[in-house]
Formats: sequence, C-alpha cells, structure tokens
Amino acid sequence: MLTIKHTESERIGIFEAWLNDVQVGELTYQRATPERMIIDHTRVFEGFEGQGIARQLVMASVAFARQINRTIIPVCSYARSVLTRTNDYKDILA
Repeated sequence: MLTIKHTESERIGIFEAWLNDVQVGELTYQRATPERMIIDHTRVFEGFEGQGIARQLVMASVAFARQINRTIIPVCSYARSVLTRTNDYKDILA
C-alpha cells in the first residue's frame, strides 16, 4: 500500500511516496509566500513508473493546499499538466 508522508519547513516542503519501507517518489515545493506554494519537482524513482504515484503526490499537495487555504503555482511540467487539464483544480491555482 502506498503511503504519502509530508514534511514542511519554513521555506520548503516535500511529499514522499513510500511503498512498504521503500521510498518510490517525491514532490518538492517552495513556499513563495505563506499563502502560495511553488511545486518545482515531481519524481517517481526508477522501477516504479506507470503506477500513478506521481499523480497521487500531486493530489496530496492539492488536498494539503485546500486544507490550509494555500494556492499552488505549478512550475513542474507534470504537476502543471495535471492541474490545468480540467477546471477541477482552478480553486487552488495561483
């Protein structure tokens, strides 16, 4: 089962994807302001591609942003493609 762990410091944050005890991917972001986060990188580690892990990382960041009323600036091309494909995420895009 996939587990997403989130850590945030004053200026940066990371969502880590874990499968059992193995880290299989990550999404990193910077805090542009207290109300905005810039997703700068989404990565799935070799051998774990094609399982929807990157999308789950993006969805975890969306849920977090909505929970604390933060908007997202998706600089990462993958996150940008997911978040701009439909109007479902319009509320959290900066």
